[in-house]
Amino acid sequence: MAGGSAGERLIGWYGGVAEKNLSTRPDFVRNWLMLGFQAMRGKVHLVPYGDLLPSGNHGYQLFMDSVVGTLANFDNAVVTSVFTPNEIFHALDAHPVTAEAVASFASGAQAEGAFISAAEGRGIPETYCSYHRILMGMATSGVLGKPRMLASCSVACDANNLTFKALGRFWGVPHVYVDVPYDVSRDSALYVADELRELARVTEDAFSRKLDEGRLREVCACSERTMHELAATLPTRRGRYLANTMTIDMMEMLDLHLSLGLPECEALAREMQHDFLAASPYEGVNLVWAHVSPYFLESLGELVNTSQTSQIVASDMMFEHVSAGDAWFDASSPYEFMAERLVRSCFNGPATRRADCIEHLARETGADAVVLFCHWGCKQTAGAAQLIRRQLEGAGWPVLVLDGDACDRANCMEGQMSTRFSAFLEMVEKRKEAEKHGS
Repeated sequence: MAGGSAGERLIGWYGGVAEKNLSTRPDFVRNWLMLGFQAMRGKVHLVPYGDLLPSGNHGYQLFMDSVVGTLANFDNAVVTSVFTPNEIFHALDAHPVTAEAVASFASGAQAEGAFISAAEGRGIPETYCSYHRILMGMATSGVLGKPRMLASCSVACDANNLTFKALGRFWGVPHVYVDVPYDVSRDSALYVADELRELARVTEDAFSRKLDEGRLREVCACSERTMHELAATLPTRRGRYLANTMTIDMMEMLDLHLSLGLPECEALAREMQHDFLAASPYEGVNLVWAHVSPYFLESLGELVNTSQTSQIVASDMMFEHVSAGDAWFDASSPYEFMAERLVRSCFNGPATRRADCIEHLARETGADAVVLFCHWGCKQTAGAAQLIRRQLEGAGWPVLVLDGDACDRANCMEGQMSTRFSAFLEMVEKRKEAEKHGS
């Protein structure tokens, strides 16, 4: 997570210690990694980054508090997939954490290679999603303790079923899988709502707690307000300097899924709007980023991180539900409310729905171009990439399809990616200048 060559060498040494001890001392590796995670958590609170907006620092702090707190108290955790609604868990004071969040911490510590090797040693294919390989490696090596349960949904990939089912057997804990119909309809939402009721029942059993339906409605009402606040930030991002980074954008995306329903998350969305309205004008290239980002690649980060020449203004993973249209349900019907969000997600159904969402984001933010990152092992994004590219280019936006890995640095051709990304930004900048001068 730190930048600079000295910082990278230090973190490389730190990750190397974990790697050397993984096969023989998993308890030591767990404590060693937690020591670093706790230190980083303290750092972002005590010494906020001066080049970020206040909301950026608070998004970073919320992410660290959420994930480090959960890892430190893993026997009160629910391991979930990124789009699984978490309001049920928050209403029961359980702590959700995703494969993406856990794997990002391992990658930030430069320890991902050891966990990927551990997973592959147990037969996980190298073509599998790297986030899930890291999670599997951390679990099967004994570095992760045992959570109370797992919960996943079919949005947006098959790994959400395969990984969580396998880990449920390995840990001997319940796993609930929510199957979301492709059809975007009220009936589909009602069907998913019944599945979420079953999820609530299993969660009550797993945590030996009774769910207060009034509390659940309060949590969902907070989610509803947060989503409205978040959607309202889209037009205010237009032509404003957001002072963000790939890391912050990824963390805020996870905040707005992991912590959705908590007052801290609502406050973050509200603070974003306040910061963006007060932000200075921006003349550089504005990008919509589709899918996850390889935040650890410094040569890519240098092009967009707190940069006056190019920045990321929105991502489809953060805003996958914003163009949903008129809602069928509100927070007074909590299970239906959560179910509708799943059914309407742009990651559910045909790839054209995702292309429509990205196009909506580009229009709302006044973006100049789109980067579609095809993360290793994500067959959905790779399979849809050219369809999405054609639709967006047909609508007038230049698109760069970039292949790489968002958490395994050994699986990235950084030089080639940086060269392509830099050339793309230069092309978009020239196009923007030509349009500005009417040529």
